[in-house]
This record gives sequence, C-alpha cells and structure tokens, in this order.
Amino acid sequence: MDNLKKNLEHREKPELIAIIQHMLRQEPDLEWLLTTPLPIAASREVSIDPKIYQRQVVAAMSVNDNQRKHKRGEVLRRLTAIKTIADEFAAQEQYAAALTIYEVLITEVIAHFNDYRDEYVAFCVILIGCIDGLDSCFAGEEDNPEMRLRVLRTLFAIYRFYTESGMDLDEDIAGLLVGNTSPEERPVIAGWAQDALKQKAPWSSGERYEMLLAALERADSL
Repeated sequence: MDNLKKNLEHREKPELIAIIQHMLRQEPDLEWLLTTPLPIAASREVSIDPKIYQRQVVAAMSVNDNQRKHKRGEVLRRLTAIKTIADEFAAQEQYAAALTIYEVLITEVIAHFNDYRDEYVAFCVILIGCIDGLDSCFAGEEDNPEMRLRVLRTLFAIYRFYTESGMDLDEDIAGLLVGNTSPEERPVIAGWAQDALKQKAPWSSGERYEMLLAALERADSL
C-alpha cells in the first residue's frame, strides 16, 4: 500500500483522473467514493452524510448469492473497506466523521444480522473491530459530552446485541462503560441497562445487565 501511495503521489492530476475513470469502468460500484469526504490530512472538520454510508453498508451485505459463492469473504472485504475509512478518520482526529461511520456500520449490521446468517463471522468481525475505533473517539472527545454519549450509546448497542443473542463477547465493553465514564455518564448507562433488563425476552438471561448495573453502582461509590 505504501508503494501504491508513492506511485500515485508522483502522478500528474490529469493522469490521476484517467486512472480513476478506468478503475470506475471496471468497478462502477465505487463511484460513491466521489460523493463523500475521504480521510485526508485537513485542518477543517468534515461532515459525513450517514445515508451515503448506510446505502453502501446495505449493498455490501446484500451482494448477490452468486458473487458470495465465487468470492468468499466478499461481504467482509467490503464492510472492512468501509470501516477502514472510519479508522482513518479517527487516526486523523476527525472523530465526528469516524463516529458517524461506526454508528452506521454497527446499526446496520445488528439490524440485518439474522437476514444473512451465512455472514455470521463477517458481521462479528466488524462489530468487534469497531470497538477500538469507538474507544479512540471517546478518548479524543474528552471535553465533548454529546459526542461521548453517542459513543457510549453505540458501545451499549453492541453490548446489548451480544447479551440478548446469548453470544460471547471477547471485548470488555462493560469495562469501557464503567471504567472510562464520568459520574454524570454512569447513571445514563444504568438507565439503558435497566430498560434493556425490562424489555429482554423471557428466555434471555438478565445476568449480564445485573452485573453491569452492579459495576456501575460500585464505581459511583468509590
């Protein structure tokens, strides 16, 4: 990838335009990249339209069966490419842009998880892979309560999904929700956990929510 970047840096603008045009003839689905800001070094804050990314995430998940058969891992490849854009925004401290993309990815993957059961592994990889990026956004927006709350809500969405699906979660989201939060944020998280506990399915265990609530209470007592 570094060699590719160096190669492109030495090209003149007309040549780069020609390269893009030829690439789009072969992969027309990539034209959407021309309609949204991309993560480049910039001093100004960029604004991301979540609907653009929502369409791309849904399209990535629903690549036709024939393509999935002949291109194993195609869904994961496409979703990872989208997540990489968010990761690069986060690395450049464009946290609002990064968070918008993470939110779309997580919301759509959770919403469609059971629609594409053969992509179970791909979806889990994406959900877990977003956690580090969310943590970076949270740490980078220390003085922005609204952004921090968005991150916490998104982390809790992953936590709730895994809890109610009865799946194991390798990442310690509960630790992030308790250890990295302020006294003002923890009651909000407790409210989410209490609501989830009330709304859980009869067959679903509420143990994880109870453990989270207990941990939040202990943190407040310190």
